[in-house]
Amino acid sequence: MRSKTILPIVAFIAAFGLSAAFASLFIVKSQSESVIVPVSDYKLTSCFKYKNNLAAADKIAALISQDKRNGRESERAFYRYGADIFSSSDNSAISGYAGAVEEYVNQSSSMRASDLPSDFQAKWREHMKAWRDCSDFLNRMKKPSNRAALSDEELKELDAFHNREISRTWNEVLQNGVTHGADIY
Repeated sequence: MRSKTILPIVAFIAAFGLSAAFASLFIVKSQSESVIVPVSDYKLTSCFKYKNNLAAADKIAALISQDKRNGRESERAFYRYGADIFSSSDNSAISGYAGAVEEYVNQSSSMRASDLPSDFQAKWREHMKAWRDCSDFLNRMKKPSNRAALSDEELKELDAFHNREISRTWNEVLQNGVTHGADIY
């Protein structure tokens, strides 16, 4: 394989591994483990608040789970078209991958998050913006003249920038979900 193909694949795998390792720092015990808390430790309003937090946690976990399902097609497209989508002389690789990312963005950004805690909503919107920015970049790069205006190094750096933003905002979404008690793994 050429180094242009290997280097982006290695960079993607390394970034994914680091993201997974960082996210594992925030693993919480599953909700199936019981903790006995004396009733006298809660006021009546605290009991309702605790139940509401569990409901929010379940909704956050469901949203994250659905997002992961939505993202599987764009992951498959990444491997189907190859990591070096910008160097292809025809537009099939970049067009296919850009289409899969755009479909993911449309599906995940249309998921209902309005009944989730406001701080989680803010993190979710920031994550979806990072994905939308990446999708816009990929769609611009479908045009050969736009790719030709950038050097290979500039293309790689822009692609890496978008991937870093996606990873950063995803980690923030996961971390915020955990603070609300969501079982995200």
